[in-house]
Amino acid sequence: MTRSSCWGSLVVALALVAGAPGCGDSEEESGGGTTAGDGESSSGGETAGGDLARPPGSQQPGDEGWDGDSSGGGGAAAGGGAAAGGGAAAGGGGAPVTPESLWGSPEAESGRPLPPRQPMNSSAQSRFNEGIGAAQRGDGEAARQAFEAAMAADPNAYRAAYNLGVLADRAGNQARALEYYQRALRIVPDFERAAEGVVTVHIRRGHVPDAVSFIAPLASQWERNLHLQALHAEVLVHANRLDDAVEAARRALRRDERFVPAMVALVKASLKQGRLELAEAVLTQALGIEDNNAELHYLRGTMLIGEDGRLRDALGELQRAVTLRPDYAEARVALGIQLMAGGNYTAALEQFQVSAQLAPTLVEVHLNLGDAYRATQQWAKAKASFDQALRMRSDLAQAHYNMGLMYMSAGQAFPGLTQLAALQRSVEELTTYRNMMGPRLPREHPVVGYLEDLQRQIEREQRRLEREQAAAAREAERGAREGADSGGGGG
Repeated sequence: MTRSSCWGSLVVALALVAGAPGCGDSEEESGGGTTAGDGESSSGGETAGGDLARPPGSQQPGDEGWDGDSSGGGGAAAGGGAAAGGGAAAGGGGAPVTPESLWGSPEAESGRPLPPRQPMNSSAQSRFNEGIGAAQRGDGEAARQAFEAAMAADPNAYRAAYNLGVLADRAGNQARALEYYQRALRIVPDFERAAEGVVTVHIRRGHVPDAVSFIAPLASQWERNLHLQALHAEVLVHANRLDDAVEAARRALRRDERFVPAMVALVKASLKQGRLELAEAVLTQALGIEDNNAELHYLRGTMLIGEDGRLRDALGELQRAVTLRPDYAEARVALGIQLMAGGNYTAALEQFQVSAQLAPTLVEVHLNLGDAYRATQQWAKAKASFDQALRMRSDLAQAHYNMGLMYMSAGQAFPGLTQLAALQRSVEELTTYRNMMGPRLPREHPVVGYLEDLQRQIEREQRRLEREQAAAAREAERGAREGADSGGGGG
């Protein structure tokens, strides 16, 4: 039994070149930036397409938007992708690859057959289609009701369960999302998209060991599902088990040397290992197979950022990723950071605003959104975004740094604050940042200079206010004397 499926793998956060100070800056560096549905056919006869976009914060491209259109790139594209059941896919671009020379000897077709994926009944399919239509219109509540009706009409409608998980995820209800993803997996135990949803939630929560514990036995049990093998490799990269990640990716590539998700995992592992030439070679090969894969262009863009004179090319790659996959939140964040660096604050703000809708539970999104509001002098919105980031992560020193810059820039223009109060707030936030960073603070970090300059500004402002108060007191005293003299003369 062979199934083909389009699926994209999790993106490992790459170091991005910084923009303006405070624009999602790395907490260890002074001005470094932080970053921050697929068509499927089976022997079960299910309708191709129909799943919603990837879960928020999954930080990867998918193969379709709300309508199941697989033209958006990402994952294994038809004609260049790989079958989940093993065997090289026919067609596709790029020169033939000899697996023995790159990935090792090909593996025999081993492992248990994959479980069937049965189509939902006609009543459930009708409600499911209504849900897709509502999602296309942006009506999340109507979509939720329709998918729940599909589940009621057919308890085995695993796609509806998955889509309910995505909706819950985008609403910020991770616990509910996990319930739906697990429900989909109980129906189809190797459903890679639901597995990806579970892994995504664990990683966003910072629970990488939980992600490893979840995906490792699943990948072992269903070794013919190459998507699960690639997902396992991605999670191992997150866990910094890089040699294991490389081996997991190669296992998938020994079954299908053109399987792009496994190539993506290998690129990320190689980047973390510092093997830049290997990463570039594999990335180029993958693009030759599947040039419309949004994640590949995202990776190429982030790699180009670090090369002198290639910023324009990097921006072009990141924009291509967003064009291919409009719901690719991480690509939008990366693009926004570079737009901020170039001073295009309005365009950057648009990217972060969309990212916040796509991935509301990603703290990096709110941190960068706040900084874009700061750059466009929308002070109250900037403060709200930084506060949201701190509610999500109370130990986020960078939010205090960015708020310090915000108060310093806004001054008395900040709603409800005087110039002196704004300067004092800036000192409080920057001091908090410095204390939270402790020995991690680089010796040449600008926060030291900012605090010294702010102290001088505060002293000048206090002297100015004292002079004004003294002048006002003298004026009041003069007025009182003149009033008394005038009254005495009248007597």
